Formats: sequence, C-alpha cells, structure tokens
Amino acid sequence: MKDSKKAKEARVTEVDKSTILNSITELVAYQDRELRIMWANKAAASAAGKTPQQLIGKHCYEIWPQRTTPCVGCPLAKVFKSGKPESGEISTPDGRVWLISGYPVRDEKDNLVGAIEITVEITERKKAEEARTNEAVRRRVLIDQSRDGIVILNQNGKVYEANRKFADMLGYSTKEVLQLHIWDWDTRWTKEQLIGMLRDVSEVGDHFETCHRRKDGTIYDVEISTNGAKFGRQKLVFCVCRDITERKKAEAERRELERKAQIIDRLASVGEMASGIAHEINNPLTGVVGFSEILMAKDLPDDIREEVKIIYDGAKRVADIVKRLLTFARQHKPERTYTDINGIIEGTLTLKKYSLETSNIEVITSLDAELPCTMADAGQLQQVFMNIIVNAETEMKKAHGRGKLTVKTERTGNKIRISFADDGPGIAKENLEKVFDPFFTTREGGEGTGLGLSLSHGIIAEHKGTMYAEGEEGKGATFIIELPIIDEERQLGLAEPTDEIKEVSGGRILVVDDEPTILAFLKKVLGGEGYDVETVSSGGEALKRIGSGEYSLILSDIKLPGLSGIELYDEIGKVAPSLQKRVIFITGDVIAADTEEFLNRAKAPYVTKPFDIAGLKKEVSRILTVNM
Repeated sequence: MKDSKKAKEARVTEVDKSTILNSITELVAYQDRELRIMWANKAAASAAGKTPQQLIGKHCYEIWPQRTTPCVGCPLAKVFKSGKPESGEISTPDGRVWLISGYPVRDEKDNLVGAIEITVEITERKKAEEARTNEAVRRRVLIDQSRDGIVILNQNGKVYEANRKFADMLGYSTKEVLQLHIWDWDTRWTKEQLIGMLRDVSEVGDHFETCHRRKDGTIYDVEISTNGAKFGRQKLVFCVCRDITERKKAEAERRELERKAQIIDRLASVGEMASGIAHEINNPLTGVVGFSEILMAKDLPDDIREEVKIIYDGAKRVADIVKRLLTFARQHKPERTYTDINGIIEGTLTLKKYSLETSNIEVITSLDAELPCTMADAGQLQQVFMNIIVNAETEMKKAHGRGKLTVKTERTGNKIRISFADDGPGIAKENLEKVFDPFFTTREGGEGTGLGLSLSHGIIAEHKGTMYAEGEEGKGATFIIELPIIDEERQLGLAEPTDEIKEVSGGRILVVDDEPTILAFLKKVLGGEGYDVETVSSGGEALKRIGSGEYSLILSDIKLPGLSGIELYDEIGKVAPSLQKRVIFITGDVIAADTEEFLNRAKAPYVTKPFDIAGLKKEVSRILTVNM
C-alpha cells in the first residue's frame, strides 16, 4: 500500500510539472548530451508545427528549418562545454530574433546528463532597442555637428553632458569638460548666483549674454539660450552657447564709425552755416577794414587816428575769426608745402616754453628722427598743435598746479602719428564723443568757446588726416593726430610770372560785385591809383558793358545774382577771349570743389575779402603788367 501511494504521488508530481511547463508561453525543451530533444512543452511543439511527441529524438534544426544547421553559437552546446548556464541570441532568415538560454541538468552523482533550453522571441524588443540606440546616436551626431556649443548641467552646476563644440570653445577635451562646474568658466557671476540661476530656469527658458574663460585664461563673449527640463528625478538645464566675440567687436567698430559719421555730419552742418555767415560778414567787413585803412593813411589828428586804428584792429580781428570759421568749415584750402612735422612741434614748444615752465609743466619729447616730411600747411598745423598744448596746460594747472606733457611722433605705415599725452584730469567716457563738437566745453562760462578742437579737427580733416582723443576720467588725456605721407601735391595755378615786369600806368577796370560797400571801396582804392573804374552789381550787366566797351581788367565776385562769376568768365571767352587773362576773381567765403577745379584749370587768380590794400594793388598791377 505504501509503495502504491508513493507511485501515485510521483505521477501527480510529473503531471504537475508537465502542466506547469505546458502553461508557459516560452519554448521549453530538454535535450541530452547529443542535443536530441527528449521532452518539449506545447509552446515549443506549436512553434515547430508539431506535437510534443513528434519532437522527441529530433535535433532542433530538423524541426526548425529556419535555424542554421547546426546552430552557430548554440548556447546548449556551450553548456555542455562549460557546465554552466549559457545564453545567446540568434537571428533566423525570416527576420526574427530569439534569445536562447541553456541550463545544465545533472544526475544524483553530479554528472552532466542534459540541458534545459528556454527560447523567447525578442524581435520586437530588439527593434525597440535598436530604435532607441539609433535615436541616441542620431541626437549625439546632431549635437556634435552643431555650430554652437551645447552643455547640459544639473542643478548643482555640474556638467551632465556637452558636445564637442562646447569643449573646443573652452579649450578642453570632452572628457575634461565632464569634470567641470559652470563657475569654472563663467566669469560674470559668483558660484552662489549661478546655482540660484540654474534652479530658477524654467521650461520657457531665458536668453542673455555673459563671458566665458578658456582653459588658457583668455576671456570671450558668449550669447546663451537656456531651457530647464525634468530627466527622471532630477532637473537639467540645457544651454546653447554661441561665441559672439567677433560680433561684439564688429558692433563696437560700427558704433565707432557711426559716432565719427555723426561728428562729421555735425561739423559739415556747422561748416555750411559758418560758410554762409562768413559770406555775409566778409562783405560789410571789407568796407570796414578797407575804409579804416584808407582813413589811417590820411593826415588825421592823433586822437582820431587812434580811434580809427581801434576800428581797424577790431575789424581785422573779426576777419581772422571768419578765416578760422572757413578753415573749420573745410572751405579754406591749406597752403601746402613740403613740411617737417618735428620742426613744427619743436617750434610750437619753443613758443610755449616760458609759459609751460612757469606753469610747472614738464615736457617730454620722443620725436622720430627718421620721420619723413609731408605736404602740409605748416601754419595751420602749428595752430592745431598750439591749441592742444594750451588745452593740456590749462587742464593740468586746474587739476593739480603742475603736470607732465609727453609729445611723440612716429611713422606707422604710410602715416605720421603725432600724440600729445598729459596727466591732467582726463576725459569722461561720455565726453569722448563730444570733445570735437562745435561749442562743446566742460569749462565754466567765459573760460572757453568750445571752438578750438572743432577748428583743429577741421584742419586735420582738410589735410586728409584723422584726429581723435583717448583717456579716462582721472587718468589723463591723449590727443592723437594721423597725417598721410604725401611727397608732392598739385597746387592751385595762378598766372605765370614773367622774368621782366614793366610798369603799366592807368587803364580801365570793371568791378562786378553785388555788395555796394565793395564797389565803393574798390572804386576809391583803384581810382586813387589812376585807374578808370566802373562798377556793376550783376554778371548780366557786366556782360553788356564788356560787349560795348574795352577794359584793361575785370574784378569779379564769384557769387553773383543771376549770371555767376564763373559763367561770366565763360561768356567773356566768347566775346573777348584775350580779356580772360585779365580777370581777377573775388571771394568772400568758400572755394568749393568745383570752383577750385575751375580756378586750377583756368589758372585764374583770386583775392579774398576783406582785402589787404597793398596786396590788392600789387596783384592788379601784376596782372596788367603781365598781360598788356
């Protein structure tokens, strides 16, 4: 009875095992050491299209023809070699992928007698894994191909991931970057501020500029876009970084060009105004200067003579101011000669030597002995240098009662650079753009007109050069002038001189000007020299007179109502060509580019208002002598 009961329990156990194995979906089979199937569950038999009984004694490749014969890298074969569990994947020709796991089976004496094979299809899982891998690779490639640096940080500022571009921007390897924190390269904020910013970054993100420090210590400008995102349990911050150093540099250069263009525009506007004012002032001023000079030549009581001289001196002073305005307006053509810049500087410093010494100003010069000469108006350049020196002296005396002025010349390429550096109060940053503006001054009322540097700027611009200021508040100022090196320059042609001049007495002169004062003055001055002087106020009237009479000389204003002086000159060429050589032009304001080109081409002489009587008489006599 006991034996029967044990046998029954054994059968139940076998049934239970079979039921359990047949109930699972994995393919289960028991194979002997010859890799023959000794038992298989229903799932394995169904996958082979057979019954479990039909599988017994068969090899796997006999019932699953889609497998290779024999199976390459079969895990069960490995089990019998190693005696340990083995697993592996195989792919079948129909595109399916299987995971095969083999487990050793031993008898009571621990002899390896067989192996259990469990096979699971993992085709979909492998596709999903491959898709995830491909996506990760694709993203990595895209990130590494980005032209911008990309870095991912955790909330503690540690680098979570970074692309190759970001590492290159900082000068590190990708491996080195992974060991860094954000404060290792960001120079704008403190560690605490950066951590606070990282924790506050939202999914909407932010956009800002900062500065990064490379591995070698150099600093560059960066534009950053940030976005926060959850990754598992932690929050990460994605940063896209773009090096904008060159862009910032270009923007600064553009702003500087715009600043200079604005200055030029302002100077041009004031220049046009100055030109118009000069024209209006010079006409009546010519009468004041001229008639006061005539009066001084008369036999006058001493007290009246002194009063007339005061009028004359004041008028001449106004004339000098007008001349400066015309220079500022870039309408006064420099009288250029081959000029030694070092010589002008030394001469200017000599003139100021006493004043600088008594003001306790130490002068240090560093003048390039090999500095080439250039075509320039020496008088105008001395005016510029004097203005800069006087300004520096004034500022240093006001600041601390003494000072040091360093004057340097050097050649840079095809330019001559002249610098005047003082240790005065300097120039506030906001005023660097204004120091050359007309009428701008930081001095109290009555201490400065604000025209000196504007006039100087105009003179240097007329010489095709540049003038600019550098400095900081409290650290002194430096004014720099750069002039082109010019070997020779075409000069305005006047009437050719002759070796032998014969005096000519008398003659009929026609004066053309729309200002009655000028007509009256010239009639009196030239009439007093024995000339027969006629006057008209327009070019049209002058042309009528020329057509009906003969004249020894024509004195004509360039600007006339109706027919201009230049147009009158062209008409004279049609009716009396020989008279063209005996035309002297009068100008009270500008020599514009087209006018200059005409005078140069025609070799026509001109005189400027207000007239110097002796010079005017000499020029009239010379033209008549040469052309009679």
